[in-house]
Amino acid sequence: MRIISIINLKGGCAKTTTAVSMAELLATRHGKRVLLLDNDKQGNASRLYKRYSQGSRQGAQNMIRSRSVSGNIMDTGIEGLSLIPCNYYMEQAALEILKDPSTRQHDRYREALGQAAEDYDYCIIDNPPDIGINVVNALIASQEVIIPINLDNYSIDGLEMLVGQVVSIRRLNPDMKLAGCLVTDYERSATSEAAEEWIRARPQFKLFKQHIRHSRQAKDATFYHQSVITHSVRSGAAQDYKKFVEEYLGRAGDGI
Repeated sequence: MRIISIINLKGGCAKTTTAVSMAELLATRHGKRVLLLDNDKQGNASRLYKRYSQGSRQGAQNMIRSRSVSGNIMDTGIEGLSLIPCNYYMEQAALEILKDPSTRQHDRYREALGQAAEDYDYCIIDNPPDIGINVVNALIASQEVIIPINLDNYSIDGLEMLVGQVVSIRRLNPDMKLAGCLVTDYERSATSEAAEEWIRARPQFKLFKQHIRHSRQAKDATFYHQSVITHSVRSGAAQDYKKFVEEYLGRAGDGI
């Protein structure tokens, strides 16, 4: 099972949209067995599949405690796609782990997901915009990292720092690679073209060729608890995500 973390420390970069779209396309268009791990206490991916339960202790928050996937995987209603949901109990679970230094803290997801390695081809992890203990666990479990970015000054300023943090995790997970950065919510302008040129001139960022265009349908889809792939398959964003996944599969295993 190949484990891929979708991460950016800045909010609003389409992390959940990217994680969900990639997971659905791998399952429905490419026939892969996919496990989607919602690692964000806000539970946006869980809500999308109507699997969010405010009072449930099952899901990612239980998996990080128990080091086990048993009882924490749910069906999404989409063939080939399963989900490990998340809710605000993740915050409590993280505090409990940090308060107990006598136990190993950073390899809990790696151990748990290893139990499902034969059942899935891919695990896509939707991470929150921070580097909490649950995100560190996700990075240590992952073979690859994808960073969605917007072409604005705030995102670009933080990109080098984020890539540096990802690389630093390699001391604990030497097998992890940066698969690349993905431009989302793209609108063509002189400024965006200059920003993209700046990033492409720095090969350590490994920018994907495919953009994800700005799309009203992608935002509308959240109101219907659907991915943009399901809600509006003909939209520019949905078509772009299809091309992005094809590009990713074409260069899978390549990274810095």
